[in-house]
This record gives sequence, C-alpha cells and structure tokens, in this order.
Amino acid sequence: MSLLETRDLVYTYAPRTPFEKTALKQVSVAIEEGELVGVIGHTGSGKSTLIQHLNGLLRPTAGQVLLDGKDIWEEPKKIRAVRFAVGMVFQYPEHQLFEETVYKDIAFGPKNQGLSEEKIDSRVREAAKAVELSDDLLEKSPFELSGGQKRRVAIAGVMAMRPRILILDEPTAGLDPRGRDRVLRLIRQYRDAHNTTVILVSHSMEDVARIADRVLVMNGGEVAMLDTAANVFSRGEELTEMGLSVPAVTRIWMELRKRGLDVGENVYTVAQAAERLLPLLKGGDARVD
Repeated sequence: MSLLETRDLVYTYAPRTPFEKTALKQVSVAIEEGELVGVIGHTGSGKSTLIQHLNGLLRPTAGQVLLDGKDIWEEPKKIRAVRFAVGMVFQYPEHQLFEETVYKDIAFGPKNQGLSEEKIDSRVREAAKAVELSDDLLEKSPFELSGGQKRRVAIAGVMAMRPRILILDEPTAGLDPRGRDRVLRLIRQYRDAHNTTVILVSHSMEDVARIADRVLVMNGGEVAMLDTAANVFSRGEELTEMGLSVPAVTRIWMELRKRGLDVGENVYTVAQAAERLLPLLKGGDARVD
C-alpha cells in the first residue's frame, strides 16, 4: 500500500459558471514512503492544484486522495490532522513570516499541535539545526535576516511539525545559486535523516534532476509521465512539445552526441557529466567519428 495516493482525481474551478475550468482530469498517482518526487509542468498544467489536494487545502470534485489507504475526506472534521501529517511549504514562504522572533515563527506549528513547551523547544531547535540556522538567530526578528535565511526559517517551521510528507512549492525560487544549492542539499539531508516523503514542485529541471528519485510530469491537468529522472529526461522531444525542457547539461550532452562524440548515454546532472567526461578526456577517448 502506498503512503499517499490519488485515484481518478478531478477538480473543476468555478463549476456551473462561465469561468468553469477543469484543472485535474482523472489523475492517479502513488507515492511511497521515503520517496523524493519532483513535480514539473508548465504554468496551468495542474501541478499546483494537485499538491493543494494532497493535504486537503482543496477538496476533489471527484475521485479520492488516500493517506495510508484512507480517504482524507472520509471524516472532514479531522482534516486538520491530515495537514499536520502532510506539511506544505508554499512558494515564497518567507512572505508568511509574522512572529516577533525566528524562534516563535518556527514554534507556531508545534504549538498548534498542542505540544508541551519542552517538546516545542526540542522541535524548534532540531528544525533550526536541520536548516543550518544558528542558535543566535533564534531570538532575532525574522525580518532582519537575509532572503535565504528567511526561506530556511519558513521551511523549518513546517519541519518542526514533523510531517510524514513534506511538500515544497518552488522552494528555490528567487534564490541565488549558492542559496539554491544550500536549500536543495538541506532538503535531501532531511529526507535521508528522517525517511520523510518529500514532494518538490519546481520549474527548474536542473533542481529536479539533481535530487528527485522520481519525476511526475503534469500536462493539461493529466499525468504525462511518472518515472525515474533518467527516464523522464531522456524523453526530451516530448518534454519540449509540452513547453518544458531537459536540463541544460542534458541538452549539451545531446548536442555532443549529434556531433559524433562518443560520450555514451545522456546525463542529466553536472556531476554525472563530469564523472563521464573526465576519464574520456584523460584517456583521449572522446572522439568524433
């Protein structure tokens, strides 16, 4: 049994009005415990609508969302518990910081879970450590921090609730390359340390290729692909037709092959490319036929 699953999920905005639009069409996906799944798709593909169903922010027009095999809307009064189990970090979450101190912002979720002060303190410090926020920052106002630090505070606030599933909507948007790399590394480390299921929505093919175990491609409100990163990004022409693209390094690799260089199968991360190219360059084996 999958940890999280959608079955024939349908969602229609503004039904029975001139603005009616079906954003999800019979979407069925299954996500396993401990997986890190990347979700990609052009604007309007349905990816944001999909993730808002996974913790009950939206209620399906038809179909089901199952957590541990149970429909999350079977008991609507308990949907709040689902949102603690399936934590959501929205795009630009730093805009939602509001407390006087970083500590209080991170503590907000655990406090609403009804935990003791001792447990709240433990959760706050554990989450702050997970996103590499030092103790001296905890008593600062979140508005005194850099953009990258604010982003990590917001992520820590959801981590502190210890959700079984962590959903992040464009967690690296607007960050410089160093900040982006740091956030991705911390997400991966957190998943590995806690076996938390992570769902990462991103427009960056490079980000998804680097850390995702599987990639879900949404197109026109439907599931276009759900496979390993290698298999998804090997279908470059199909992705292009959907208005997407393969990672830049994959495009370069494909061009090298077109020019006759014997560089082997496509790669989709810079690390893979370096690992493949260095032996060829040292051995003089990269050649044009």
